[in-house]
Amino acid sequence: MALLTGLISEAKAQVVNVERHRVIADSVNVWTGGLGFGLNTSKNRTRVTRYNTSADVTYIGTRHDYLILGRNNFLRVEGENVMNDGHIHLRSVLYRDNTFAPEVFLQAQYNLDWGLKRRALAGSNIRIRLSETENFNAFVSTGLMFENEIWEDSDEDLRKEYSRLKSTTSFNIRGRITDNLDVAAISYYQARPDRFFRPRFTSDWQLRFHISEHLRLSLQFVSTYDSAPPLNSEDFIYNINNVLEVRF
Repeated sequence: MALLTGLISEAKAQVVNVERHRVIADSVNVWTGGLGFGLNTSKNRTRVTRYNTSADVTYIGTRHDYLILGRNNFLRVEGENVMNDGHIHLRSVLYRDNTFAPEVFLQAQYNLDWGLKRRALAGSNIRIRLSETENFNAFVSTGLMFENEIWEDSDEDLRKEYSRLKSTTSFNIRGRITDNLDVAAISYYQARPDRFFRPRFTSDWQLRFHISEHLRLSLQFVSTYDSAPPLNSEDFIYNINNVLEVRF
């Protein structure tokens, strides 16, 4: 289990790094993962309230894995909501030890700072193992998903809803650099089949420093480029996080 004790973020982005939460287990038919909760309130010239929760839970079956990933972030400054976003992601990995492993997934997401009131998606893909050693794993996945989004711009009284079929392709790696440092990264290329070269491209890189057996510092950089951003959204957004984790 993990307790999140620190968080710094800049700008805006949100993506689910599934590879960060995959577990290589010594046993089967077990639950593993972590839960996090943070609450901070400060008052000087301005009053700042920050609240965040996170969860990553995996059930490792005899042949299949089942993942539940979630996060919520809330930041209020002097009564104004500066950040309010969250997501939950459900995924099943079937026949995980095969070179070609089917996956099915569901996701719900919102980010009121972007103007994203709701994003819901469901899809399936094939995960292909490219390399697997004691210290390094690499996979590529490709498939299809159906996505429904609702965007709102309160300043201009605009509301748009989109429902689209998209292809989704990802490349991901996990590896140990030294005894105290490892990396987990994933990049997504998502596009409508009829507009394949106008994608949404997202990358999530994480470095994790193992300070001690139960203490770990994670540094995360997430970026998203959308070639056709909805409403008045920026085409490029990013996020930087520093998270100190106590694991037991």
